[in-house]
Amino acid sequence: MALSPGDVVSLLTSPDITKGVVLSNDGYFITVQWITRPSMQGKVTTHREADLYKLAYRSSSLPTTATEGRGAEGTSAES
Repeated sequence: MALSPGDVVSLLTSPDITKGVVLSNDGYFITVQWITRPSMQGKVTTHREADLYKLAYRSSSLPTTATEGRGAEGTSAES
């Protein structure tokens, strides 16, 4: 698994409660900034790549507002 900056990851030991964004990868150590992790939100930590699980989407494609990413839900395509 090749992790790149911007990839969204979880810790294998706590995948249901952790989510972070990869900041850097030097080939062995991965630096992650945590979005959701108890008592670690916003903090940066370093992990071995083997300790992380890559989620299916990249941070650049995450919705930035509550309504973005919902498609045309709640709007009418008919005029």
